[in-house]
Amino acid sequence: MNRAERERQQKLAKKAASNAKLEKATFRSPGQQTQAIQESIDLAVQHHNEGRLPEAESIYQQILQTDPNQPVALNLLGAIAHQVGKHDTAVDLITKALTIQPDYAGAHGNLGNAFKELGKLDEAVASYQKALAIEPDNAGAHSNLGAVLQELGRLDEAVASCNKALAIKPDLAEAHSNLGNAFKKLGRLDDAEASYHKALSIRSDYTEAYSNLGALYNEWGKHEDAAASCRKALTINPDFAEAHGNLGGALQKLGKFDEAAASCRKALTIKPDYAEAHSNLGIISLLMGDFETGWPEYSWRQFEDDSVLKIRAYPQPFWDGEDLTGKTIFVYPEQGLGDIIQFVRYLPMVRQRGGYVAFDVPPSMMRLFRDLDGIDIALKHGDLLPPFDCHIPLLEFPRLFGTTLDTIPASAAYLHADEELTDAWAERLGPRQGFRIGLVWGGNPGHLNDHNRSTDPELFRPLIETPGVEAFSLMVGRDGEAARVFGDGLSDLAPHLGDFADTAAAIAHLDLVISVDTAPAHLAGALGAPVWTLLPFNPDWRWMLGRDDSPWYPSMRLFRQEKRKHWEGVIERVAAELADLAKANPGAG
Repeated sequence: MNRAERERQQKLAKKAASNAKLEKATFRSPGQQTQAIQESIDLAVQHHNEGRLPEAESIYQQILQTDPNQPVALNLLGAIAHQVGKHDTAVDLITKALTIQPDYAGAHGNLGNAFKELGKLDEAVASYQKALAIEPDNAGAHSNLGAVLQELGRLDEAVASCNKALAIKPDLAEAHSNLGNAFKKLGRLDDAEASYHKALSIRSDYTEAYSNLGALYNEWGKHEDAAASCRKALTINPDFAEAHGNLGGALQKLGKFDEAAASCRKALTIKPDYAEAHSNLGIISLLMGDFETGWPEYSWRQFEDDSVLKIRAYPQPFWDGEDLTGKTIFVYPEQGLGDIIQFVRYLPMVRQRGGYVAFDVPPSMMRLFRDLDGIDIALKHGDLLPPFDCHIPLLEFPRLFGTTLDTIPASAAYLHADEELTDAWAERLGPRQGFRIGLVWGGNPGHLNDHNRSTDPELFRPLIETPGVEAFSLMVGRDGEAARVFGDGLSDLAPHLGDFADTAAAIAHLDLVISVDTAPAHLAGALGAPVWTLLPFNPDWRWMLGRDDSPWYPSMRLFRQEKRKHWEGVIERVAAELADLAKANPGAG
């Protein structure tokens, strides 16, 4: 008999012995029965700790046949249910254990774990806190509490909870990893990296820490490192859905789109409700022009752990595309200002469904959207919401209207500059002195992808110095950067750009806007003004791949990086075409 067979026979013998003890336990004295049950629990726990869940589950069930109210067996059977994804069953079993033994700290902790997986985060916090009220030095409960507080956005509390866990047990790898997650959300990326590495120095096979490190590197722009870290996790556990998902994110950023989509699909075969993998698959599909797959998958972003992407929680139903006759629909922005400009084109289509449209307008766009067809009630921040029948975020419209490449609502101009403002800006800009260009070299520095889409203003100098060109800066929020870099070489309009209506009126007097991927590029496209948009090697999904035009904006041309982070090549091509254009159109207007 070989070693494996001997071990199997020993396990069977132990299980048989345990079952025999339980069968006889009913006929023993209370003390003997308690001893038999305890011996069976000890054996089951050994199986449980060593990952033999079916064997452990069988013994727990045998115990409960003898004593249906045995709290340890109920709790640990619930823990197994949680481990295999049956979280509702876990809650039922563990709750029963706590009804029998309310001061059972381990059961409170396990109940917290089940609530966390069910997305009932407030209930999870309450369970962990009950566990800690009973056992204040339970490092695992402090660590788990920190993880849930991080998901709730209570980041300082999450850091404090993880640090309490580590003060009790400095070598608790899970606490270091959870601390890293909280640091990551706080933007303390160096601290997050150090925490993940500390976790891995304690547990070299800690797949979650490798995957978390991969997610951090993705956010940091270190996509090769991210892919390597995720692959280490998958070497240890090939069925780790989050590692497949994070690998897909890294491969997408590296431009390996087919591999990225395959990684996301692999994650979804393991974890079908994995929101981030669905959302990433949607982004990849949209980027590759597959709108049929892309919009439904991208809609999963609403379930991600990201407050920017979440649908607002109103008691009224989420609009699913049905007829709106006689109903008021509340539409609200999602993500950035450029997204708002791009997708307000759908509001007239909503009204055509019979709806009365109330739209939550950012203050900087209130004047711009004043006469926009499709808005019945323009709400500014802080306004009391009117009664409404259903609601929807702006970026859900392409899915609900079944948008394809051929059906994008892309009129030449769906926004318009105010006539009086346009006249005022004519006086402000004065007589023409050449071919007028408006320049934007950077977006919001707080944007997660800003390091990829924005560029050094100095690189725009060849455009400003192009013969026959009169250059204006449309940059705002950079505290005089244009004047500091270029001096009198261009006119800085920032002091006069109070909102997007001003920017639209200024663009009305320009011959061309040249911008990185940020809101003024969208604005120029929506106005039907000529605009050249400069894109990084791996662009946002809306610009797709391999084309120099945009189906969203007929007046837009796209100039793409041919190599990662190589803006110089983009500027060289733009400068050459600008020189030809300025020469062919002297004093254009």
